[in-house]
Amino acid sequence: NLGLVPVGASILTMFVDTIVNRKYAYDVILKIDWCVILMFMGLFVWLGGFQNTCYPTLAFNKLQPYMDLHKIEGVLIFTVFVIVGSNLFSNVPLTILIVHRVKDLCGAEECSGPLGGLLLAWISTIAGNFTLIGSVANLIVAEKARQVADFRMTFWRYIRFGFLSTLVVLFGMLPIVYFLGKL
Repeated sequence: NLGLVPVGASILTMFVDTIVNRKYAYDVILKIDWCVILMFMGLFVWLGGFQNTCYPTLAFNKLQPYMDLHKIEGVLIFTVFVIVGSNLFSNVPLTILIVHRVKDLCGAEECSGPLGGLLLAWISTIAGNFTLIGSVANLIVAEKARQVADFRMTFWRYIRFGFLSTLVVLFGMLPIVYFLGKL
């Protein structure tokens, strides 16, 4: 079970930390941000339910013929799809929803090499910076800024910077990432 790996690693790490640094695991547990863990748990429960509705599959199936990663138009449509999806569902849930389907985006040719996975990783990572809700990391940082520095990051304050910088970085580097994926 994949969930047991991080739990086991956490327990082992706390055990080693207790022995090496002579710190009690209880002190470490007190520092955990349980609200963030609860938010992630809720996000993945919601994601599982949403995936069972078949809407992600239907949307992907409708766009799949147009997202041939061996054509410029296909890469651009795939990029827009990932940008929009990352900012509707957040980038990690979107990646989980479509990662197993990326191998089908090679058109008539056989999918070989890391092109689809590399493009998905690159685009979803950068697209997460488009809006405040595009990545859970953005929400965590905004909440910490509010708590620690009494700075309130709003959706519109964030998008003034995130919108332009994301588009410049994403489309400026997309040809390089595409070329690296074709190697």
